[in-house]
Amino acid sequence: MTPFQRVMSYVRQFRRSYVLGVVFTLAYGALFQLPPVLTGELAGRIERGAGPDQIREAVLFLIGATLVWGVLRFASRRTLFRAGRRVENELRNDFYAHLQRLPESYFSGQRTGDLMSRAVNDINNVRMFLGMGVMHLVQMPIIYAGAIGVMLYTNWRVALFVLLPYPGFILFARHFAKRIHATVLAQQEQIGVISAAVQENASGVSVVRSYAMEQRERDRFELENQRLYARQIDAALVQNGLHATIAALPALAQIAMLYVGVNQVMAGRMESSQLWLFYMYTIQLTFPSFMLGWVINIIQRGLAGLQRLGEVLDTVPSIQNRDDLVPLGTIRGDVRIRDLHFAYPGREATPALAGIDLGVDAGQTIGIVGAVGSGKSTLIATIPRLLEIPDDRVIIDGVDVNRLPLELLRSSIAMVPQDSFLFSTSVADNIRYGRPDAGDDEVREAARRAHVLGDIEEELAHGFGTVVGERGVTLSGGQRQRISLARALLLEPAILILDDALSSVDHATEEVILKELRASRAGRTCFIVAHRLTAVRDADLIVVLDAGRVVERGTHGELIARDGLYAATHRRQQLEAELED
Repeated sequence: MTPFQRVMSYVRQFRRSYVLGVVFTLAYGALFQLPPVLTGELAGRIERGAGPDQIREAVLFLIGATLVWGVLRFASRRTLFRAGRRVENELRNDFYAHLQRLPESYFSGQRTGDLMSRAVNDINNVRMFLGMGVMHLVQMPIIYAGAIGVMLYTNWRVALFVLLPYPGFILFARHFAKRIHATVLAQQEQIGVISAAVQENASGVSVVRSYAMEQRERDRFELENQRLYARQIDAALVQNGLHATIAALPALAQIAMLYVGVNQVMAGRMESSQLWLFYMYTIQLTFPSFMLGWVINIIQRGLAGLQRLGEVLDTVPSIQNRDDLVPLGTIRGDVRIRDLHFAYPGREATPALAGIDLGVDAGQTIGIVGAVGSGKSTLIATIPRLLEIPDDRVIIDGVDVNRLPLELLRSSIAMVPQDSFLFSTSVADNIRYGRPDAGDDEVREAARRAHVLGDIEEELAHGFGTVVGERGVTLSGGQRQRISLARALLLEPAILILDDALSSVDHATEEVILKELRASRAGRTCFIVAHRLTAVRDADLIVVLDAGRVVERGTHGELIARDGLYAATHRRQQLEAELED
């Protein structure tokens, strides 16, 4: 979608406001011609020695026209500015909603700060373009056309001298518009870099301080900030050059008008009242001429913002509901994985999964173990369709996962990752995140089952009302994992996925949680990815991954008896436990 098409799609949503605003603006532009004309008429009556009543009449007309002109000016600004704000609101909502639809693979190649810059700065620039920019684009042709028409009708010779500097503006405008667009785009991109640097340092402040890298980070930020300064200076120089050029046009027009007009009056070929009219027009056209340069700046900023927003909005989500959906009422949790291959973009030579075959009946518990990088997390990410996979490779309840409605699929699955993410809100709100309507008793029960109730009530100052810091930094790793587990258990999902979700808790706590899970997971399909084999020893089936392949499968006892990779890992962990004791 081109920037023009995107702009028009939003303008059409609020066409009534824009039509009304354009009507007010056109009326305002038309009445713009009256004050100079009425001023000239007033000067003419004074020059001709008119009586007090005629003078008073001309003054009243001038006051009335000025008041109406002011009211229309206010109405046009209020209507179009509000329309721009409404577009800003819709555009920001659409941008955020589109981000929610993009797959995880998209965000791995993006900087969070840059996305934030697009959502704030670029959308603000679009709002200025579709508010004040549209208003001036509509009114300026009317203002100039009316002024030029009146001046040509009054005295075409003087009018030509007044208008002589203006054709050069077209050449200057084209030259400056291209340079403004380039400098503004570079400036906005660098703002994105700066935003990303601030966001990364705020999120990773503990790492920065633990390695005593504060000075290095300050130096790095200063370098990026210096680049932003240089780009802002470039943009300011171009914009000021345009403003200076445009500001000179009315001054040149005024000099030409006074020189030619005075000679015309002295020669008797022009009335002094007409000279007043021309003088008023050159004065009144000064501000629109100056604003024309500012409008060009606004337009180029808006177009640059639309270009940067379009880079995100034009990204088609690779994971979305298809046309051939199979509507299921509920999901039971029967999972079949058939010859599943998967490679991350740019790493096709070393696929993460290489021919996985796995059958899981509804209600079974499956343990998944293996070395780091063996494909465990990738495998379970295909079940809720977090990754793009071929058709007919992951089947749930007899239906290809790619043909299941995403909302149904993901609302039926609760996943607890190793890197547990908590929002900067209360503990209770974090637990009920998937079920906002859950009552306090349900939240407490979920916390009890996750073995974190005691920590919440005894160690946190405000219990369930305690607000955790960004990403849960005020909690320990074990507390974050257990609160994330409580959030998943509250959902009562058909499929529960634990991706090494107990890695940060001690062995005794792990045993208590696993005992609770064994009692509560009856009838629920459960995938447990674990580093410690104690977490999977009671599973109905354990699969061992190595280099993206299933190299062993069976129960805990069967794998121990086979004396393979699983048995070797079991012996090593037993020895490590004995050494720790």
